[in-house]
Amino acid sequence: MPPVDYSALFKHPDFFPSWRDYYDDSLTYPENVLNFCKKTVVLPYDFYNIITVYFLIPSALVTRIPYLFFYGLSGSGKSTMAKLASYIHGVLPVTSSTTYAAIRNDLRSNKTRYIMIPNPKPGLPDMPKLVESNYFMVLEDIDANTFRRDPNLYSLFKSGYDKRTDTIKMSGKENGTNESFRCFTPKTFSSIHPIHAIEDYKELLRRLIVVPFKKVDDIETLDIDNLDWTGFKDKFDEFWSYQQAEILLTVRSSLNGIKGLTSQQKAICLDLIAVGVSTGIWSDENVAVRELKACFDWLKQDVKVEQPPLFSLLQQLTTEAENNALRVNSNPCIYTHQLRSMSEAWHSKGYLLDKPTAREISKIMHELGYRSNGKGQWFKKL
Repeated sequence: MPPVDYSALFKHPDFFPSWRDYYDDSLTYPENVLNFCKKTVVLPYDFYNIITVYFLIPSALVTRIPYLFFYGLSGSGKSTMAKLASYIHGVLPVTSSTTYAAIRNDLRSNKTRYIMIPNPKPGLPDMPKLVESNYFMVLEDIDANTFRRDPNLYSLFKSGYDKRTDTIKMSGKENGTNESFRCFTPKTFSSIHPIHAIEDYKELLRRLIVVPFKKVDDIETLDIDNLDWTGFKDKFDEFWSYQQAEILLTVRSSLNGIKGLTSQQKAICLDLIAVGVSTGIWSDENVAVRELKACFDWLKQDVKVEQPPLFSLLQQLTTEAENNALRVNSNPCIYTHQLRSMSEAWHSKGYLLDKPTAREISKIMHELGYRSNGKGQWFKKL
């Protein structure tokens, strides 16, 4: 019997219904994306508009954006919502096991594309032009140590939120050469770990919008994995026409004197607000600010920032020194060179993302009750 082609079965509506069965042509494309978000996952807080607006970001038309972080326990719908983003943009989710080099190559190959434009010389065929394309990155199941294991990935996140400073340089394959690539793009990622509450990642926290997820039983949601999403990405491309791009930029230029957000929040959210207002998800910037502020306030009120890893490591070191001192009835003493060598070892082993400075070590030692005698020794009276 010859080999059988089963591919047609996966396009058969009896086995895999289409997204078109749930798409309402009487609504706008952004309104349909919002409906898909609401049907896909039940959230503990009404942050659906924020998620929808983020999913609608055209990266080629904005210059500075935050990152969208989905946080919650397993089975709470984080990965499902992130997967919806991948269907909207026609991209494959990236897992925490994906190498930095693979992510770099993915960005390089997808951030630009060729389009055909009229030839300025009459009678000649259209000519290709390289332009920036709209791209979106989806990362799944980031664990607490992902950025410590791969500091390059952390650099990508620190630089990739601002198009004006998003160029990353690295050593090339040949000696004495440098390679560079642009890493600006909207990124949504999910984790069961409180990445946003780890002091070591404080630079990342300044660039995050955090959406909490909570497991809800016995509520029927849309099984997006059972749908055929072929052609859905075309809706995104069709919506962001030249005319719609002009509307976005007009709204963006009118956003002056926004109040209600901190300067840092405003800096990363102006383009996001412009996208939300220009697409009609938010009626105006005041509604946008109110919803964004509610999200930021949740983070400030309900999340306690963990002690940095350096604090925990130094606490273990000093506790051991204090126990040893008690056994011989003396006060603990730790040498400055010992602190320096231990911190370098912790950094080289990946326990610390960045090599700590002497000032950071001194600050924590003071918090732990130690004082320096100015002669390379730290003491604590028991």
